[in-house]
Amino acid sequence: MASLQRSLAHFSTGGKYHRHTPPALAVFPLLLCTLFLTACASHSSRLAGPVPLQGQVIPEVEEPNFTEPSPAMLQFLREHVETGRSKERTAWSLVWAATDPYVRAFHYQPDLTLPPLETFDQQRGNCLAFSTMFMMMARHLGLNAHYQEVEIPQQWSNDNDTLLVSMHVNVVIEGAFGSNWVVDVSGRSNSNSRLQRQISDDVVIAQYYNNIGANALTDEDLGKAFAYISKAIETEPNLPYLWSNLGVVYNRNNQLEAATEAYLTALRIDPSSSMAANNLYLIYEKTGNLAAAAELEKRVEKNRRKNPYYLSYLSAVAYDEGRLEESRELAERALEIHATEYRFHYQLARTLAREGKREEAGASLQRAIERAPEDLHVSMAQLDQLPDLFCLTCPE
Repeated sequence: MASLQRSLAHFSTGGKYHRHTPPALAVFPLLLCTLFLTACASHSSRLAGPVPLQGQVIPEVEEPNFTEPSPAMLQFLREHVETGRSKERTAWSLVWAATDPYVRAFHYQPDLTLPPLETFDQQRGNCLAFSTMFMMMARHLGLNAHYQEVEIPQQWSNDNDTLLVSMHVNVVIEGAFGSNWVVDVSGRSNSNSRLQRQISDDVVIAQYYNNIGANALTDEDLGKAFAYISKAIETEPNLPYLWSNLGVVYNRNNQLEAATEAYLTALRIDPSSSMAANNLYLIYEKTGNLAAAAELEKRVEKNRRKNPYYLSYLSAVAYDEGRLEESRELAERALEIHATEYRFHYQLARTLAREGKREEAGASLQRAIERAPEDLHVSMAQLDQLPDLFCLTCPE
């Protein structure tokens, strides 16, 4: 169920990137449900539009309805939301109706971005999907509301060898007497106002298009990814992670000059953008521009050390080179950041096995199996047969 929180009415300035798995570190924000971003000054006059993507079929972008409730929505509001007494009562009534499992259960799926009407019909989606659906109903009822971006600790996931970092969005209903109601589908508490900021409708709509583009990228559909990320930039050109994402599309399409310019545009908007810096560093390395890469290397390495997938990559390198203690420590650091990633448990199991710590290796291997996606159909017996783990089953 969504949470409803009341707080003092300070002005809140309030949350996916992704990139290839190491060593390719092209970051790409995708709004699965969660954080990011400092406020950026407007630089519209300095930004050129995306250059064409070569050799790909570019589909037409579907533009969903973000403002007008469907007949089914209107019927739902008539049946379940109390109006006429006070805006505060209406707000409570709407939240109850939209989230109570006995009225209309909503299934929170952090990786599912749907347009508002489909979100309502299917009763599922991520924070962005829920927030746009809820906002549509709130404004139809005459409630004053705005979107809010909420900073949370970085949460990493992996989809088809693309790393994802999440951002989070919720809705704030502006109440009477200097108070706000925060409606958050994830149920998280957002009590620290320093980590929240109001964002515009255009930013949220741009994030919607960005998510669709990110999903297309993980599906290796570069034409669709380009179309939707370009639409996101058209909607709100001053979000640095959109340009960084566009750079990933160009990079995968081997348009390195266009990718470089996209990353530089992201850095012009926000010089502190770590994803754009990481991506640009990779381009410089790829194209042999070693002097430019050297200028970014220290900054990039510092950022990478916070990335659990990069730490796991370094662990694998150390493992291959026989530096087992370092490999184990790096794998453990990756797990401290992201304990549910089965690949990290597997990497730790490999190292422990090579060190002769069979019982610990077996426990790590079991944790890897328990956390692995079901469609991998892995088993302890299958993994034990891998050459790197032969010492788990071989005789003394």
